[in-house]
Amino acid sequence: TVHYPGAPGSGQDFTVDASDIIENLKLIFMGGWQSKYNKWSIIADVVYMDVGDSTTRNVTPGDSGVPVTAALDLDVSSWVLHGGVGYDVVQTDRASLAVVGGARYMTLDVEVEARIREVGTERSESEDLLDGILGLRGAVNFTENWYLPFHADIGAGGSDLSWQLFAAIGYRFGWGNVRLGYRHLSYELDDDSLMQDLCMSGPVLGVGFTF
Repeated sequence: TVHYPGAPGSGQDFTVDASDIIENLKLIFMGGWQSKYNKWSIIADVVYMDVGDSTTRNVTPGDSGVPVTAALDLDVSSWVLHGGVGYDVVQTDRASLAVVGGARYMTLDVEVEARIREVGTERSESEDLLDGILGLRGAVNFTENWYLPFHADIGAGGSDLSWQLFAAIGYRFGWGNVRLGYRHLSYELDDDSLMQDLCMSGPVLGVGFTF
Protein backbone atom coordinates (compact mmCIF):
# COMPACT_ATOMS: atom_id res chain seq x y z
CA THR A 1 0.00 0.00 0.00
CA VAL A 2 1.33 3.40 -1.02
CA HIS A 3 0.07 6.50 0.83
CA TYR A 4 0.40 9.62 -1.34
CA PRO A 5 -0.48 12.90 0.41
CA GLY A 6 -1.22 16.14 -1.38
CA ALA A 7 -2.26 15.03 -4.86
CA PRO A 8 -1.99 18.10 -7.10
CA GLY A 9 -5.13 20.18 -6.79
CA SER A 10 -7.04 17.47 -4.94
CA GLY A 11 -6.92 18.87 -1.42
CA GLN A 12 -6.99 15.31 -0.09
CA ASP A 13 -4.85 12.29 0.64
CA PHE A 14 -5.43 8.97 -1.03
CA THR A 15 -4.16 5.45 -0.77
CA VAL A 16 -2.94 3.36 -3.69
CA ASP A 17 -3.11 -0.42 -3.51
CA ALA A 18 0.00 -1.57 -5.35
CA SER A 19 -1.71 -4.81 -6.41
CA ASP A 20 -4.04 -2.69 -8.56
CA ILE A 21 -1.26 -0.99 -10.49
CA ILE A 22 1.78 -3.26 -10.55
CA GLU A 23 1.24 -5.45 -13.57
CA ASN A 24 4.60 -5.23 -15.30
CA LEU A 25 7.45 -7.12 -13.68
CA LYS A 26 10.71 -5.52 -14.79
CA LEU A 27 13.18 -7.82 -13.03
CA ILE A 28 13.33 -10.28 -10.15
CA PHE A 29 16.22 -12.36 -8.88
CA MET A 30 16.47 -14.89 -6.03
CA GLY A 31 19.38 -16.92 -4.73
CA GLY A 32 20.26 -18.82 -1.57
CA TRP A 33 23.06 -20.70 0.21
CA GLN A 34 23.20 -23.14 3.14
CA SER A 35 26.08 -24.84 4.91
CA LYS A 36 25.60 -27.58 7.55
CA TYR A 37 27.83 -29.17 10.17
CA ASN A 38 26.19 -31.74 12.45
CA LYS A 39 23.18 -29.92 13.95
CA TRP A 40 24.39 -26.42 13.06
CA SER A 41 23.63 -24.61 9.80
CA ILE A 42 24.37 -21.22 8.28
CA ILE A 43 21.84 -19.85 5.79
CA ALA A 44 21.70 -16.82 3.52
CA ASP A 45 19.57 -15.69 0.62
CA VAL A 46 18.95 -12.61 -1.50
CA VAL A 47 15.92 -11.26 -3.38
CA TYR A 48 15.92 -8.36 -5.87
CA MET A 49 12.67 -6.91 -7.24
CA ASP A 50 11.93 -4.11 -9.71
CA VAL A 51 8.28 -3.53 -10.60
CA GLY A 52 6.18 -0.65 -11.86
CA ASP A 53 3.13 0.37 -13.84
CA SER A 54 0.50 3.08 -14.27
CA THR A 55 -3.17 3.44 -13.42
CA THR A 56 -5.88 6.06 -12.93
CA ARG A 57 -7.96 6.94 -9.87
CA ASN A 58 -10.96 9.23 -9.29
CA VAL A 59 -10.33 12.03 -6.77
CA THR A 60 -12.32 15.12 -5.76
CA PRO A 61 -10.33 18.38 -6.11
CA GLY A 62 -10.81 20.86 -3.27
CA ASP A 63 -14.44 21.39 -2.23
CA SER A 64 -15.89 21.14 -5.73
CA GLY A 65 -17.54 17.78 -5.09
CA VAL A 66 -16.88 16.88 -8.73
CA PRO A 67 -14.60 13.83 -9.18
CA VAL A 68 -11.84 13.99 -11.76
CA THR A 69 -9.35 11.42 -12.99
CA ALA A 70 -5.84 11.31 -11.53
CA ALA A 71 -3.08 9.44 -13.40
CA LEU A 72 -0.63 7.60 -11.16
CA ASP A 73 2.79 6.11 -11.92
CA LEU A 74 4.53 3.86 -9.41
CA ASP A 75 8.00 2.33 -9.47
CA VAL A 76 9.35 0.12 -6.68
CA SER A 77 12.76 -1.51 -6.44
CA SER A 78 14.09 -3.47 -3.48
CA TRP A 79 16.93 -5.68 -2.26
CA VAL A 80 16.17 -8.09 0.59
CA LEU A 81 19.05 -9.96 2.26
CA HIS A 82 18.56 -12.72 4.84
CA GLY A 83 21.24 -14.27 7.02
CA GLY A 84 21.05 -16.55 10.03
CA VAL A 85 22.25 -19.50 12.05
CA GLY A 86 20.13 -22.59 12.65
CA TYR A 87 20.25 -25.43 15.15
CA ASP A 88 18.45 -28.74 14.54
CA VAL A 89 16.04 -29.64 17.33
CA VAL A 90 14.64 -32.58 15.32
CA GLN A 91 16.85 -34.71 13.11
CA THR A 92 15.44 -38.09 11.98
CA ASP A 93 15.12 -40.02 8.74
CA ARG A 94 11.54 -38.77 8.39
CA ALA A 95 11.96 -35.08 9.25
CA SER A 96 14.26 -32.28 10.32
CA LEU A 97 13.43 -29.08 12.16
CA ALA A 98 15.78 -26.23 13.05
CA VAL A 99 15.35 -23.06 15.08
CA VAL A 100 16.82 -20.13 13.14
CA GLY A 101 17.93 -16.73 14.40
CA GLY A 102 19.42 -13.94 12.33
CA ALA A 103 18.71 -10.70 10.51
CA ARG A 104 16.82 -9.41 7.47
CA TYR A 105 18.03 -6.29 5.67
CA MET A 106 15.96 -4.45 3.05
CA THR A 107 16.67 -1.45 0.85
CA LEU A 108 13.53 0.08 -0.64
CA ASP A 109 13.25 2.78 -3.32
CA VAL A 110 9.77 4.09 -4.14
CA GLU A 111 8.83 6.70 -6.75
CA VAL A 112 5.25 7.95 -7.22
CA GLU A 113 4.02 10.55 -9.72
CA ALA A 114 0.45 11.90 -9.77
CA ARG A 115 -1.09 14.08 -12.51
CA ILE A 116 -4.45 15.87 -12.36
CA ARG A 117 -5.61 18.30 -15.06
CA GLU A 118 -2.13 18.33 -16.60
CA VAL A 119 -0.59 19.33 -13.27
CA GLY A 120 1.89 16.82 -11.88
CA THR A 121 3.80 16.22 -8.68
CA GLU A 122 6.39 13.61 -7.77
CA ARG A 123 7.45 12.04 -4.52
CA SER A 124 10.25 9.56 -3.89
CA GLU A 125 11.59 7.86 -0.80
CA SER A 126 14.40 5.47 0.09
CA GLU A 127 14.57 3.35 3.22
CA ASP A 128 17.06 0.94 4.75
CA LEU A 129 15.53 -1.48 7.24
CA LEU A 130 17.30 -4.00 9.47
CA ASP A 131 15.16 -6.49 11.39
CA GLY A 132 16.15 -9.21 13.80
CA ILE A 133 14.36 -12.46 12.89
CA LEU A 134 13.45 -15.72 14.60
CA GLY A 135 11.98 -18.70 12.78
CA LEU A 136 11.72 -22.39 11.98
CA ARG A 137 13.18 -24.23 9.03
CA GLY A 138 13.09 -27.89 8.04
CA ALA A 139 11.82 -30.65 5.79
CA VAL A 140 9.50 -33.65 5.83
CA ASN A 141 10.75 -36.68 3.87
CA PHE A 142 8.07 -38.69 2.05
CA THR A 143 10.52 -41.07 0.38
CA GLU A 144 14.27 -41.13 -0.13
CA ASN A 145 13.86 -38.66 -2.99
CA TRP A 146 10.58 -36.79 -2.44
CA TYR A 147 10.42 -34.25 0.39
CA LEU A 148 8.67 -31.07 1.56
CA PRO A 149 10.98 -28.20 2.63
CA PHE A 150 9.52 -25.29 4.61
CA HIS A 151 10.60 -22.06 6.29
CA ALA A 152 8.77 -19.52 8.48
CA ASP A 153 10.10 -16.50 10.36
CA ILE A 154 9.02 -13.24 11.94
CA GLY A 155 11.03 -10.10 12.61
CA ALA A 156 10.97 -6.49 13.77
CA GLY A 157 13.30 -3.57 14.37
CA GLY A 158 13.67 -1.27 11.39
CA SER A 159 10.12 -2.18 10.33
CA ASP A 160 7.04 -2.42 12.51
CA LEU A 161 6.78 -6.10 11.54
CA SER A 162 8.10 -8.44 8.86
CA TRP A 163 7.36 -12.10 8.28
CA GLN A 164 8.01 -14.81 5.73
CA LEU A 165 6.51 -18.18 4.76
CA PHE A 166 7.85 -20.74 2.29
CA ALA A 167 6.81 -24.30 1.43
CA ALA A 168 7.57 -26.51 -1.55
CA ILE A 169 7.64 -30.03 -2.91
CA GLY A 170 11.12 -31.20 -3.81
CA TYR A 171 12.91 -34.09 -5.47
CA ARG A 172 16.50 -35.05 -4.66
CA PHE A 173 19.07 -36.13 -7.19
CA GLY A 174 22.65 -37.19 -6.61
CA TRP A 175 23.90 -33.72 -7.60
CA GLY A 176 21.25 -31.69 -5.76
CA ASN A 177 17.49 -31.07 -5.86
CA VAL A 178 14.62 -29.40 -7.71
CA ARG A 179 11.85 -27.64 -5.78
CA LEU A 180 8.48 -26.15 -6.75
CA GLY A 181 6.75 -24.08 -4.10
CA TYR A 182 5.32 -20.78 -2.92
CA ARG A 183 6.99 -17.92 -1.02
CA HIS A 184 5.44 -14.93 0.75
CA LEU A 185 7.32 -12.02 2.34
CA SER A 186 5.45 -9.19 4.06
CA TYR A 187 6.52 -5.85 5.57
CA GLU A 188 4.52 -3.42 7.71
CA LEU A 189 6.14 0.04 7.82
CA ASP A 190 5.51 3.32 9.66
CA ASP A 191 2.27 5.19 8.94
CA ASP A 192 4.23 8.24 7.75
CA SER A 193 6.22 6.24 5.17
CA LEU A 194 5.46 6.59 1.48
CA MET A 195 5.28 2.79 1.25
CA GLN A 196 3.24 1.59 4.23
CA ASP A 197 2.90 -2.10 3.39
CA LEU A 198 4.93 -4.29 1.05
CA CYS A 199 4.17 -7.91 0.13
CA MET A 200 6.14 -10.09 -2.25
CA SER A 201 4.62 -13.47 -3.00
CA GLY A 202 4.33 -16.03 -5.76
CA PRO A 203 5.32 -19.47 -7.01
CA VAL A 204 9.00 -20.43 -6.93
CA LEU A 205 10.84 -22.97 -9.08
CA GLY A 206 14.34 -23.60 -7.80
CA VAL A 207 17.36 -25.77 -8.45
CA GLY A 208 19.81 -26.57 -5.65
CA PHE A 209 23.33 -27.98 -5.93
CA THR A 210 25.04 -30.05 -3.24
CA PHE A 211 28.79 -29.74 -2.67
